Amino acid sequence: MVEWTLAVLKEGLLGSLGIVKSLVIVIIPLMVVLQIMTDYKWLEKLSKKTKWLTDFLGVSKDSLIPLLIGVFAGVSYGAGAIVFAREKYGLSRDDIFLCMCFLVPFHGIIETTLIFWVVGVNPLITLSCRFCVALFGTLMLKQYVSKKKKIS
Repeated sequence: MVEWTLAVLKEGLLGSLGIVKSLVIVIIPLMVVLQIMTDYKWLEKLSKKTKWLTDFLGVSKDSLIPLLIGVFAGVSYGAGAIVFAREKYGLSRDDIFLCMCFLVPFHGIIETTLIFWVVGVNPLITLSCRFCVALFGTLMLKQYVSKKKKIS
């Protein structure tokens, strides 16, 4: 009984360490790239080129950088960027609501896609499903927000 328990614990520990190793190989380079993009203001340049996206999603141009940060770096960074943008640019509640509605299903796309790929999930299916859920969900909620504004 003791040998069996030790074997299960050993297998669980070694399997967990293997997954942690795979995650570290993926996450650390991504964080370095994100920091470089931030330092050289590449995210701001990218936001200017993707202005059409904010118009389509129904959010202000000031919410694009937090949206991009959340999409590429994750929902935690995106939420922090949204709080910063709210204080600096005065994002409206509707902008924050729609940004978070998009980020919840479609955050950290590079990191999570690579993590799912490492464990055997098809990255194209993962990305396309998450993007469709985020896009259609946000567009439906955009209609709700615009109707709410008309009523007020």
